[in-house]
Amino acid sequence: MASLAPQARDGAMRPLARSLLAVVARLQRQSGLTDTERDALLALPAHMTVIERGDHLVQEGKATDSCCALLAGFACRHRSTGAGQRQILAIHMKGDLVDLQNAGLGTVDYGVQALTAVTVAYIPRRALLKLAAEHPAIAKALWTDALIDASITREWLMNLGRRNAYQRISHLLCELAVRENHASLNDDGNFAVPLTQEQIGEVTGLTAVHVNRTIQRMRAEGFIRVAAQRMSIVDWPALVAAADFDRAYLHQPAGENGVPS
Repeated sequence: MASLAPQARDGAMRPLARSLLAVVARLQRQSGLTDTERDALLALPAHMTVIERGDHLVQEGKATDSCCALLAGFACRHRSTGAGQRQILAIHMKGDLVDLQNAGLGTVDYGVQALTAVTVAYIPRRALLKLAAEHPAIAKALWTDALIDASITREWLMNLGRRNAYQRISHLLCELAVRENHASLNDDGNFAVPLTQEQIGEVTGLTAVHVNRTIQRMRAEGFIRVAAQRMSIVDWPALVAAADFDRAYLHQPAGENGVPS
């Protein structure tokens, strides 16, 4: 599908106020920002747009002068080999800064694709860096967010290199459940799995056939129920044990480590 660059749909640069609340709330939970710092983040100028499923929020190899905040929906960060084989490197959801690294790097070395229809805000890199320079606590919050992203990447490397197929997929499902619960995206005990079986394979290094067999086994064993790209966890302790899942790498604030329900 065709890519949709930030400039593809005209929209005035304006403070995001209410729309950026999810991003600011996430930073505030992680780093304890003051009301003044919160208001300064909410006053950032940005270009908002809706991007359709399959289109790109961020294009690999392109120069950029903005950072992208995900306001609604799900997206994935990815890279591809010269032969076109894709590896998904991260799953992003509401409240995520999907390419914070671009605040310090001029050229993007990965792509970010919409897994669902998404609403995004493109924040001028210059404005974000200026705000960080003026507010050390905001700079620290952004740094913390980037460090947590790196921690998740390390866990995904461990998943690919040292866990079997069953553990890889169950670990991914555990992470999605915990992060969606943290982002208040839990719908009465149901969690979105915004990935096709082929895309789960691109996360876990498995074929779509292997992914299908593994998910069917999890369902048969009574760990999960899956329908229409939504999941409910029947036996959370069993799924955690099967996945070798320890949520410490997500670095969630104290008091937010309850079992998803």
